[in-house]
Amino acid sequence: MTPPTPPIRKTSPWPAIIAVGVFLLFAALIVAEMAQVSGDDGGRPPIEGTLTADVYAEQVAALLANADPARGEGLVTRYGCTSCHAGAGAQNRLAPEWTGLAERAADRHPPLPAAAYVYESIVYPRAVEIEGYSGQMPLIYARTIPEADLGDILAYLLEQ
Repeated sequence: MTPPTPPIRKTSPWPAIIAVGVFLLFAALIVAEMAQVSGDDGGRPPIEGTLTADVYAEQVAALLANADPARGEGLVTRYGCTSCHAGAGAQNRLAPEWTGLAERAADRHPPLPAAAYVYESIVYPRAVEIEGYSGQMPLIYARTIPEADLGDILAYLLEQ
C-alpha cells in the first residue's frame, strides 16, 4: 500500500504582485527624476539667445555676497568636482584645471565677466564648448547644489 500523497499547497501570488508593483513604482520615480534633472534649471536664470554681461550679474552678486572660499574648498571635494578638474582627470583632459581659472574665465565667453562665466559653467555646463575637453560635466548641479554652497564654490574657484 502506498502512503497518501500530501495535498499540494497553493502559494499566494500576492508577494510576487507586490514585489513587481514596488519595482515598477521605483522605476517610474527614477525615470521621472531623470526627466526633471535634464530639463529643470533649478529656478536659475535661463540662458538667453544673446548673453550680455548682466544676464547673471544679480544672481552671481547675491551668491558671492556672503561666500566663504575656505568652505568652498571642501565643497568641491564633497560634490566630486575634483575627480575631473584635478589630478588624473585634468591630466587626461576630462575637465579644465582650476589653476588660473579667473584669468582664463575673463576671456572665455565675452562679454561675461569671470564670475558670471564660472557660474554659467557650473549651472549650464554645455553653454560654452571648450576645445580639447569632453564636455561631459553632469547637468544635475543646477538642481542639487544649494545656493549657499554654490556661492562658496564660486568664491573658491575664483581664487585659484
